[in-house]
Amino acid sequence: MTSNKDVLSVIFKSAMVENINFDGPYQNIKRQLRYYCEDIPSKPRYLYDADAVYFYGFDEKISAISERQSRRDTAERGDIMTSLWTPLTYYLEIEHNGRILAKNNENIDRIKENIDKIKDDDEVFELIENISKNYITRGNLLLLPNSKNKSGRRSLNPDKFSKCEDKIDQFLYYCLDGTLLEYFEENIENFKAWIISEQLGCMFSTILFEASLKDIEEGNVKIDIKDKDINIDNLQSLINDNLKIKTYKYHDLKNDDWKEYFIRLNKVVAYRNSAGIQPHLPFKWI
Repeated sequence: MTSNKDVLSVIFKSAMVENINFDGPYQNIKRQLRYYCEDIPSKPRYLYDADAVYFYGFDEKISAISERQSRRDTAERGDIMTSLWTPLTYYLEIEHNGRILAKNNENIDRIKENIDKIKDDDEVFELIENISKNYITRGNLLLLPNSKNKSGRRSLNPDKFSKCEDKIDQFLYYCLDGTLLEYFEENIENFKAWIISEQLGCMFSTILFEASLKDIEEGNVKIDIKDKDINIDNLQSLINDNLKIKTYKYHDLKNDDWKEYFIRLNKVVAYRNSAGIQPHLPFKWI
């Protein structure tokens, strides 16, 4: 399986920056913060944006597309399922007037200073470290459909973040309730087909969250979800509170909420990695 380090090594090489070998506690988080630094360009995405880099260079089917522009366009529909920056900064209680912290070198240094104060036995931070280790694996990546909103823009990636802070349970909720269904041509069957192709059916079953992370990682957990199972009533909350799926915000979470959130998120990422998402080109609803 392609690792987080594999993808970041390619990005660091393209940016011509040193690929630092981080040691000690929370090395995966620190490596991810290095990737966020301002000397890593933001464009073109297929060279520097981790999700697009993964699909362009490591996805079996997309990397084999012979026409370069088509390969690039397809890869750049990739998206991180759940970003690290936002929950990490909110968990550390580093905010800017109650809003998400800007991603720049000054704030990265602030985060590092806070990380150095974290105890080695901090349960939540160990869970964040595990997410960081698997951050740019297929389990934490989505291949978004090539589709436009009612304004004629392909804006699912930014809309997904602005509406739900990249929380996967909320994103699925807002597709099911119709808010973001325009990106699936207002067709719930298109959305369900995408869910199954992306191995996100696990979000509609209690089986995943009752299993241990070890069993999931070893591929011992099997979930068979049908179209009829994909509905709001079956959608599972990452904070284990289905009444709050639509409304909860990172800045409101307490320590127990954070622990539950990262336990469950790790399980979703692990399941999607173990399930083996088949390489596929995005649906093209235009």
